[in-house]
Amino acid sequence: MAEKQKLHLIGLAPEAGGPPPAVNAVVEAADVLAGGDRLLEMFPDSRAERCRLTTPLDEWLARLQKMWAEGRKVAVLASGDPNYYGLGKKLLTVFSPQDIVVMPAVTSVQIAFARLKTAWDQTEAVSLHGRGDRTDFWTGLYRTAHYGSGRLAVYTDADNSPSVIAKRLLGRGQHNWRMTVFEDLGAPDERITSWSLFEAKIREFSPLNLVLLECLKKPEPVFPGMPEEAYIHEAGLITKREVRMVALGLLALQPRHTLWDLGAGSGAMSIEAAALMPRGSVWAVEKSPLRAEQIAANRAKFGVSHVDIIEDGAMEAMKYLPSPDRIFIGGGGEGLEDIVREAKAHLRPRGLLVVALVSLDKIGRIAKLLRELGLEMSVTQVQIARSEALAAGFYFKPLNQVWLARGTAKS
Repeated sequence: MAEKQKLHLIGLAPEAGGPPPAVNAVVEAADVLAGGDRLLEMFPDSRAERCRLTTPLDEWLARLQKMWAEGRKVAVLASGDPNYYGLGKKLLTVFSPQDIVVMPAVTSVQIAFARLKTAWDQTEAVSLHGRGDRTDFWTGLYRTAHYGSGRLAVYTDADNSPSVIAKRLLGRGQHNWRMTVFEDLGAPDERITSWSLFEAKIREFSPLNLVLLECLKKPEPVFPGMPEEAYIHEAGLITKREVRMVALGLLALQPRHTLWDLGAGSGAMSIEAAALMPRGSVWAVEKSPLRAEQIAANRAKFGVSHVDIIEDGAMEAMKYLPSPDRIFIGGGGEGLEDIVREAKAHLRPRGLLVVALVSLDKIGRIAKLLRELGLEMSVTQVQIARSEALAAGFYFKPLNQVWLARGTAKS
């Protein structure tokens, strides 16, 4: 039995000189040449049938699979390394690894840093190409600013152009970034320019570009249990640092979780939770315009870009937020039981919620409700006393007690 024909996935680099001989040989022998218009145009003399890349990708992949199953020689063209924010991952949902030969090229990021003559091994990279306003952009920005080299490479598209990216950054108070735009890399009219975000947001760029963001000033560090005075907040209206530390522990946050912070106040819980979720998302819901502004100011101060601020009531916001793995309810007033009931309805399997309570009359009601909702219930009492100076010594000044009711989904 004849060996099954391999599908070739070819990476093409935006460099002068054209593809290497091995790639040209595969293209010359191909019965079908598949890819985007720009890449197909690189082989005008090929006599292969053209299979132009279209969306949705599933339909295009089905056509490729049919042609390959008929025994035709199929070559798929991609940019750079197809396994690096490319077609490789998608093709492997249709084809088995043993049926594909991958021929990678260098990526646009590699070429960009070669132009800069700068090492890039510590550089974070994300793709917004065909992905909308993705959470991984904001989490990449956070990791870059706080823990990385201070550089984030961004693959763009028409909807996520350099000017749009600049506007979104400025909209989240992310002013401390410089943007370098690499336009038409490898072409005769290649351009490399650097801008402030304020300059970049009003400019137009070539559709074929790569963005490099460089952090000019590291934001203030974030850690669990930061002192209240670190935050911009209304006097006294902030979850105490000790309570935050206990609540964060009870939430058992994981790096990729989605958290709702309902009644977020100054955003202290949201910001410290985000630091524990470097690849997750945090939704800070606060109906007070003044407090929503304070959350925005704190988000900018600490560079916690992956905190989304929702200025709305909790009941209304829960109708359109993405399903959460974790929920913290820090406010609710007389409608607290309705909020808990609605929150449970949105909780993902094996998720959990934590409710902060400051009045005795609510403890029993909320504990009973959590059981009625089918959650495993526990209550933690947090009793704090802080040292205060007294003559040559000190005494302990007690703070108001707080109870943290936790409900964990059984499945």
